[in-house]
Amino acid sequence: MSVPTTIQSNQVPLQLSADGITYKNVVCKRTTNFNGTTSVNVEETDCGIEKGLGTPDWTLDFEGVVNTTPTSTTELSAADLLALWLNKTLTYSKFMTGDGTGKNVYIQGTGYVTDLSMAASVGNLLAFTFTFNGVGTPDITV
Repeated sequence: MSVPTTIQSNQVPLQLSADGITYKNVVCKRTTNFNGTTSVNVEETDCGIEKGLGTPDWTLDFEGVVNTTPTSTTELSAADLLALWLNKTLTYSKFMTGDGTGKNVYIQGTGYVTDLSMAASVGNLLAFTFTFNGVGTPDITV
């Protein structure tokens, strides 16, 4: 039986960029989720049920706590994130994973920051969540 190679969640950053060149990490993560979906079109005929696949769609969901002192050159601030959402900025994303051999895999693409919210619950830290809605098919780069 082989020993599985696992990846620690804190080693999987989500990076965003407004220009596609300078990427900054979204920090103080609780969770990040990559969601890939493909619609299924079902046709029922007298020949039986046939299924066709639609175009792939994808999103990234992020939940974290607000860091009031981000490193300006490497970390995305709450103000940066709010500006990407408010200005409807086409944004570049990289969701980095590892394959256990030291290589990185980037699920990358462009999209928009949507569904941004902040929560200030009594007794908790100021938290935020957002959805990154991808445009087109993501590029999977090894």
